[in-house]
Amino acid sequence: MATTHHATKGSPLQNVGWSVLRFMARHGAPLVFAGLLWWVLWWGHTPNVQTVDEAMRHVSWVGVIALIYVALQARAVLAQPRSGVMHSLVEILVSLLPLFVVGYAVIDWLRGDNPLSVFQVIVMAQATLATLIDVVIFTWFSLQLNKLSIQALATHQS
Repeated sequence: MATTHHATKGSPLQNVGWSVLRFMARHGAPLVFAGLLWWVLWWGHTPNVQTVDEAMRHVSWVGVIALIYVALQARAVLAQPRSGVMHSLVEILVSLLPLFVVGYAVIDWLRGDNPLSVFQVIVMAQATLATLIDVVIFTWFSLQLNKLSIQALATHQS
């Protein structure tokens, strides 16, 4: 009697799993960063600090997370395939998610629907800077790499 496996090699379930894993490896940093921003800005994560040193420690952790995000995005740009524009387009759109979260929080804050603490405003400022570095500088760098790759391919074919 033959047994059946639901996740055999090449099965649709396994292919979907690998596709999701590849997508998260390439584009997961903005999704995680946007999720963290959502948590901090709407679920009211405000550290209870008693001294300036404690406040600076919490703000510095926000900076470290923003730097890790920028580093992961830099790695994603360098590791992206050079053969098509679709990957670059998806990367740009996904990279805009944290900026949209911050923009929505600013609009909510200005309307008075979401009162934010000073810590949360600092988080928004640092996240905006990190996201702008990603979107502006890394997008430009990615497009330049694609352009050079296309020129190099044209040179090798002629």
